[in-house]
Amino acid sequence: MRDFQVAMVVPARADAVAGARRQLAGLLRSSGLAECADTVVLVAQELMVNAMVHGCASRPEGRFVLSAIHGRGCLRVEVEDPSIEGPRPRVATADEEAGRGLHLLDALVTRWGTDLSLLGANGKTVWFELDLVVEEVAS
Repeated sequence: MRDFQVAMVVPARADAVAGARRQLAGLLRSSGLAECADTVVLVAQELMVNAMVHGCASRPEGRFVLSAIHGRGCLRVEVEDPSIEGPRPRVATADEEAGRGLHLLDALVTRWGTDLSLLGANGKTVWFELDLVVEEVAS
């Protein structure tokens, strides 16, 4: 597994989210993290869509930042958007198409949370981490 750190500015559009998802999947696979790529991309997509729909909704030409960091057996993905409103899990009815993403996030990752942005008074970062098992090399 290869360590990395990457950040990309993503316009708040569905096609840009799809492109960022593909880039993240390629990075994970090329770094030796193919086993967790589908899970990571699924959860990252949920956070990106939330950023697009809720975090950038009041901003014309909104953008958010997707970051991924891998090192020391941990993969961390962050999505920073301009809203200070944190995500709120809710219970979706059987007929609703939305409202399950944060429950999915909670079930699939090691830990997750929300931090106020360090870049100024506005914005937040929603992040998740996966602890990865590092195979020990026999000596």
